[in-house]
Amino acid sequence: MKHLWILLPLLVFASCKKGGGPPKDAPVPVELVAVETGPLLETLRATGTLDAEESVDLKPEVDGEITSIQMTEGANVKKGERLLQIDESKQQATVAEAEADFRLSEENRRRADLLLTDGTISQQEHDQVQSAFRRAQASLNLARKRLTEFTLNAPFDGTLGRRNVSVGQYVSPQTILVSIYALDRMKLDFNIAERYLARVKPGQTLSLTVAAHGDEKFSGEIYLVEPKVDVETRTVRVRAYLPNADHRLKPGMFANVTLSVGTRDSALTLPEDCVFPHTGGFAVYRDAGGVAELVPVEIGLRVPGRVEILSGLQAGNLVARSGNLRLSPGRKLLPQPASP
Repeated sequence: MKHLWILLPLLVFASCKKGGGPPKDAPVPVELVAVETGPLLETLRATGTLDAEESVDLKPEVDGEITSIQMTEGANVKKGERLLQIDESKQQATVAEAEADFRLSEENRRRADLLLTDGTISQQEHDQVQSAFRRAQASLNLARKRLTEFTLNAPFDGTLGRRNVSVGQYVSPQTILVSIYALDRMKLDFNIAERYLARVKPGQTLSLTVAAHGDEKFSGEIYLVEPKVDVETRTVRVRAYLPNADHRLKPGMFANVTLSVGTRDSALTLPEDCVFPHTGGFAVYRDAGGVAELVPVEIGLRVPGRVEILSGLQAGNLVARSGNLRLSPGRKLLPQPASP
């Protein structure tokens, strides 16, 4: 009986050893991809802000009471269109007075010309009359110019913002009456790092997205690269124009900008999910005759879905794209078909 109890544990141990799980060094199923070589478009990504091509807060040039408002908030207006009228009755009286003085001085000049011809007055007296005529003419022109300042007209074609005043309100040159924006073409401002300065020039095209329109891309063209580097940030301000005939882009929008700054003709690239962090850098598992080889790599540019390999691999090397968490150096590989 005692011998039977000793035999049973030995049989259990033998059966477990014989019928247990998979061997510890069983091959790991992996998808292998080749290192590719070819042209790689180098892109620069930045964030920027949109602004109207032209925008201004309209203020009156004179003090006075608003007598009428012809504008509608949010409306599109043409250059020269009347927007608002300030009481001009006092200035009209000033113009009438200046016109009367001008007519009198004009008549005096005509008489002085005749009297100078027949020698009745001296040249000095004639010059004094001429000077009085010119002063009266200048006063009339000034009075007429001042009269136009009581009428507010649109300075350019644009879209009006909200109105800040009402009929009967007394305004001064410090009062913002309304804002106007030219939206048919937008300006985009963004900064680039100093190291890209030689590769960004007027005439280059760019694309951008804004939160209001999801992944839809809008195109623009650079027209200004600021000739000075900001000494605090070591960046350069860049400005571009974007067509906006449908007015979908608005001033103040935040933009994600993508700009091509060159092409590398023979770049080595891999799918980005082949690469993983390793000891302060990056590494991949390369197929070395059916077993995994841990290879540290230096990466360069990143483009959507792919990453550039600067060192560590050669074109045609097979690299594990899946199963990296289960791999270790020297582990056998079991290649699998590529995932859809």
